[in-house]
Amino acid sequence: MNVNSFIAMRQEIFLLAILLLLIVGEIFVHKNKKGGIVHLAILLFSIHTIIGFFAIEETSLFGGMFRTNTLIHFFKNTLNVGVLIVLLQSADWIQEKMVPLNKGTEFFMLLFSSLLGMYFMISAGDFLMFYIGLELSTLPVAALVAWETSKRISSEAGVKFILSAGLASGVSLFGISLLYAATGSIYFNEIIGVLTSTHLTILGFVLFLQDWHSKYLWFHFTFGQLMFTKELLLGLPLIYP
Repeated sequence: MNVNSFIAMRQEIFLLAILLLLIVGEIFVHKNKKGGIVHLAILLFSIHTIIGFFAIEETSLFGGMFRTNTLIHFFKNTLNVGVLIVLLQSADWIQEKMVPLNKGTEFFMLLFSSLLGMYFMISAGDFLMFYIGLELSTLPVAALVAWETSKRISSEAGVKFILSAGLASGVSLFGISLLYAATGSIYFNEIIGVLTSTHLTILGFVLFLQDWHSKYLWFHFTFGQLMFTKELLLGLPLIYP
C-alpha cells in the first residue's frame, strides 16, 4: 500500500485509530477519570467527521474489493453526521448512567465498530467485502440491543437478535454461493455483465437479500415481525432508558 491507498481509506483508518485509542484509555485511565473519555471520543469523532468532507479521488484497492468515489464518500459523510448527532444526544446519558457503571467507553467502541462495518459495506466491490462489512456492522448492534443486562426485555431482545442474525448469515452465504455458481464471480462489476434471469440467480439473490431483511429490519410488515422488531427496539438503551 502506498500513500494514495491510505488517503483513499482515510475514514476507515482514522476511525480504527479512534477505536484503538479508546481501548488504550479504557485499560489505563483510572475509573474516576473515565468521564473525560466521553468528551475525548466525541471530540475525535467530530474531527473525523470534518476530515471526511475533504474531497477524495475515485480509487479501487485490493484487486477491486474496496472502492471509493464521490458518491460513496457522500454516503460515508452522511453516516458520520448521523452518528455524531447520536453521540451529542446521548452524551449526558452516558455521563450520568454509563460512566458510573464503567460502561461508557464500551458504548463508543460498539457504535464506532458498527460504523466501520458500514464503511466497508458501502465501499465493497464484491460480495466477500460486503458480507464482512455486514457482519462487522451487525455484531456490535447485537451487543447494544442487549446493553441493559439488568432488564429482562433487553437481554431477551439481544438473544433473539443473535439467533436471527446467525441464521440469516448462513442463508446469506448460501445465496452468495449460488450466485457464484451461476456467474463464476463474486465481483459486482463482473456479475453485471454475465447476470441472467435464471432460477438459480433469482434464488441466490433472494437468499442473499434476506440477510438485510433479518438484520436491518427494513421489510418487517407482518404482525409477528412488527412485534419482534418492537422487542429489539425496546432493548436499545437510547430508546428504552
